[in-house]
Amino acid sequence: MTSSNKKSVRVQEWFSIMAFSATTAKDALKLTRQKMTEYQTEFLERLNAIEVDAHWFRRVFHTFAASFLFYYLLPDEQWINQGKIIVPIIIVFVMAVVEFRRIQGNLDHNRFFGLRSYEKKRPASYLYFGVAVLLLFLFFPQQIAIPCILCASFTDPLIGEARYYLGKKQAYIIGFFVSVFFFMITWYQARWEILLVISVLGATGAVVGEAKKLRFIDDDFMIQFLPALLLLIVWQGLLVLGISILPPRLIFPI
Repeated sequence: MTSSNKKSVRVQEWFSIMAFSATTAKDALKLTRQKMTEYQTEFLERLNAIEVDAHWFRRVFHTFAASFLFYYLLPDEQWINQGKIIVPIIIVFVMAVVEFRRIQGNLDHNRFFGLRSYEKKRPASYLYFGVAVLLLFLFFPQQIAIPCILCASFTDPLIGEARYYLGKKQAYIIGFFVSVFFFMITWYQARWEILLVISVLGATGAVVGEAKKLRFIDDDFMIQFLPALLLLIVWQGLLVLGISILPPRLIFPI
């Protein structure tokens, strides 16, 4: 084989190697893109699954709060009555300390399952919920506290789900009538005109408290405290005039 032929063969071999390398690189790039797409899809699926779990975790937490009404079943004894004041204060205080440390960055935000993204730099909704329940237990009669806690436990998540499927208007209408029901079953022993006024006023306060989004106060606080405050003003205002509208207690100590 002449030298020219040898050179030609080498050139052909070189082009073959380059063509093979190019094909291999394209296949590798294609395979890499395919794997990245698969990983991205899997990641998004897992992220959506976590978000769904967190969503229902928050819903369940809300409904579980109705069990706090067990507070009114505790025996009416001196040491227990003292515990009714001290223990809730300690619990809320610990929650506040934990939230302070989390916001300061001393506790990892990702360790708190169910928190929303906007709660990274502000207290989480569970703290607002706890503070509202504490205030209701300590400073409001149970005739006012019970329906407000029930609204936070059931009306709030119900409005959230209905808003997603039916829209805001229908969601708030449903939430209003559900709240009316909670106030009516608590005040059913009152005169019918008082029952009607209190139920409508309380339900309006609950829906407004949930619907009005404030920057520094969570709706988990407002849906409880706003109707309680409205009812307290009406109750105390009429009491000054010598008119007592508060019905008998609904829950008695065991």
